[in-house]
Parts: sequence; C-alpha cells; structure tokens
Amino acid sequence: MRMRFKSLAWIMFFILFASFPWAFQPYQEHEHQQPLPDRHRDRWYWQMPHRVIDEAGIKPGMTVADVGAGDGYFTFRLAERVGPEGRVYANDIDNRALQVVRDKCSEEDIRNITVILGKEDDPLLPEKSMDVVLMVNVIHLVKNPTLFLKKIDKSLKPGGTLVIVQWDAEKMDSEMQPERWDPVDRARYTLRTNLRKIYDADFEVVWIKEFLPMQRVYICQYKR
Repeated sequence: MRMRFKSLAWIMFFILFASFPWAFQPYQEHEHQQPLPDRHRDRWYWQMPHRVIDEAGIKPGMTVADVGAGDGYFTFRLAERVGPEGRVYANDIDNRALQVVRDKCSEEDIRNITVILGKEDDPLLPEKSMDVVLMVNVIHLVKNPTLFLKKIDKSLKPGGTLVIVQWDAEKMDSEMQPERWDPVDRARYTLRTNLRKIYDADFEVVWIKEFLPMQRVYICQYKR
C-alpha cells in the first residue's frame, strides 16, 4: 500500500545508497533497455523490478494483485508481463495514487488493469482469483498483518502464491548510520519479525530469495 510508505522508501534510499557507487550499477535485464522516467530511474537500480517479477514466477496469462500499488511502479510492469490474456489488480488505500494508475490506463488504453481501493484491514480482492499476490515494502505498514494476510489468502487460487518484498534490517545494518537507526524501528524490518507475521497468518515460507541489496523476497503459500 502506498499508505504513507512512499516517502519512507525514498528517505531510506537516499540515506542508504547515496554514497555507494555499486548501488548505481544497473542489473543487466534484457527487458529494460529503453530510457527510464527520471523519478523511477534510481529505484530501478536497487529494486530490480523485472527480476522480482521473474523470481515471483509471474507468467503471461496469470491473474496477479499488486497490493500497495501506489502510483503503479510494479503495476504496469506486471501488466506487460501477464499480457492481454492476464489481469493485474492494482490495490491501495490511497485513492490519489490510484488515480495516477487510472489516468495512465486511460491515456495509454491499457485494458488488463483493474484498480481497487481497499481498506486498511482488507485489500478487497476478488476471492479465489489470484495466481500471485505481490506486496512490495508494505507489510510493516499494515496495522493488523494477521487479519490482512488472511484476507489475501481468500483471494488466492488453490496453489496460489504470496510474494512479499520487504526491507531487511540485517542487510541495512552496514549502511545505516547508527544515530539514524532506532532499535524499535529496526525491529520492524528483521527477518524474525517478517517471518512471525507470515506464519501467524498461517502462511509458510517456501523460499527466501536474497538477490536484492537491501530487501528479502519471501515466497509464501498458505498452510492447508
């Protein structure tokens, strides 16, 4: 959910990455050779969006939810990946951000995106419809993650996958200035905290992927 995370994400980026030249070496992805919009260029270097989509197992024809879509950073990439036979549900509680998605869909005649204004405790996704639900830098902002993730389970098809991409405290430790790294705040991003939230909602982690420099990718399925 954009849910006020956008400013936090950019603040963390500039603190963590501004002085590290390795952060500005692009991941070599054949899918993204065209010039990037200025406001997203730096994020592309460390977020590796196309690789995230690859590692999430998202393929043409799938139905996918981008929970916490904001103004569509992942949404439009997902729409391109699933193609005209697939569908992307762009969910957020920030209607102004979602309006950016609606406007771009209208301007560019993008027809495989459905926008959903959700609630803080419920993304309001259609039941048993999603092959993959993607949540990027969102779970720490959800007030009741157990309830929220259980709502997501109801939206998944049998065998569907929840993919959580989340800031990771252990990875950020070496870059974070100690005076900026409050212990209480740090605890929100630890591996232990993330796993507890996932397992408390009766999901299990089937894979943790470590390719991102400051985040972990949790591939999850519901425990039946």
